[in-house]
Amino acid sequence: MSLFTSTSKEKRLAVRAGLFVAVGLAVAGVVVFFIGRESNLFQRQVIFHTYFPSVDGLSDQSPVWIGGLKVGRVNSVSFSQDLKDSRLQVELQVASTYASRIRADSVARLTSMGVLGDKAVDISLGSADKPAVEPGGVIQSSSGGDLSSLMSSASRVMENSVEISESLKDAVKAYSNPDLSRDLARSIASLRKIIEEVEKGNGALHALIYDPRTGQEVNTLLANASGAAKRMDGALGHVEAILSEVRRGDGTAHALIYGQDGAVAMRELGAAAGQLAGLLEDAKKSPNGAVHQLVYGDAKGMFADLGSAAADIKTITATVARGDGTLGALVNDPTVYDDLREVLGNVKRNRILRALVRFSVSNRESLDQVGAPQTAPTPLTPAAADAGDTAAPSEPAAPAPASTP
Repeated sequence: MSLFTSTSKEKRLAVRAGLFVAVGLAVAGVVVFFIGRESNLFQRQVIFHTYFPSVDGLSDQSPVWIGGLKVGRVNSVSFSQDLKDSRLQVELQVASTYASRIRADSVARLTSMGVLGDKAVDISLGSADKPAVEPGGVIQSSSGGDLSSLMSSASRVMENSVEISESLKDAVKAYSNPDLSRDLARSIASLRKIIEEVEKGNGALHALIYDPRTGQEVNTLLANASGAAKRMDGALGHVEAILSEVRRGDGTAHALIYGQDGAVAMRELGAAAGQLAGLLEDAKKSPNGAVHQLVYGDAKGMFADLGSAAADIKTITATVARGDGTLGALVNDPTVYDDLREVLGNVKRNRILRALVRFSVSNRESLDQVGAPQTAPTPLTPAAADAGDTAAPSEPAAPAPASTP
């Protein structure tokens, strides 16, 4: 039999082998298909980056979710290229079909996949009105929400709870002291007595709580206090206005405080104060002066004299008010005023009387010397006699005015 000649048995073996290979290839294709579908091997991938302060439980090939749906995997976890940045860089591989869901306000978080501590990256769905993150861009991250952080927070809460329970235990021990219990009972009894006294007594608290009139008085007092506060506020406003006017105005106060004339005025005021101090010192050292007598002397006699003078003035004014005497008649009796006016009018109209009055006024000193004792004339010296001889003769006296017919 030729080498290339096959029997029926060999043909059957070849068919079986072919079928086995075909089935194996088909199974391999199905497996590859499902695996590729699961890992998105047949889709175009887009790379994104995000940063976390800690990636405990996260590794390569960890799933990437968007809203809980697996859309990719973690390519790598590495340190940041910037030495000043202590965060870890995570490279995410996301199917291009879902890349448009990642928006500028999307946030990447680490989430636990189970109790074993495995982690996944969960990206929140972004807003439609926000721009999409470009391929190769950075997705903002948040470190909260994973199971480890929750366990850490729960541990801190438990520690705080233990501390609080210890504090409560110490407080309960303090209140279990019998002395404290007795003091507390006494305090409660005293407080009860005070409340009963306020309720049944006649004190201020009873009136304030149970008497409506006292309440009205308190309301009135509060209203008055409110009004006083408003008036005080208004007064403060006026004071502020005055101070502002002094600060910005051109008046004397502004010149004294802010101007150059203020220093001059203060120097003059100081000089005046010095002069006043000197006058006071002189008055103190001059015992016969009026100021010294007024300040340091016997004030009783001075006030007595002032009192008597005031009494005399009071008596005089009373006499004038009653109409006694010439001044009283002149003030109270109009006829006296009319008679005096008539006499003065007659004097003005009578030339003889008018001339007589003028003569008496001009020769008042000569008339006063009438009847006075005469002194002997002193003898004249020869020089005085010669001077008298050379003196001009005196003018003759004016003739007396003619009397009116």
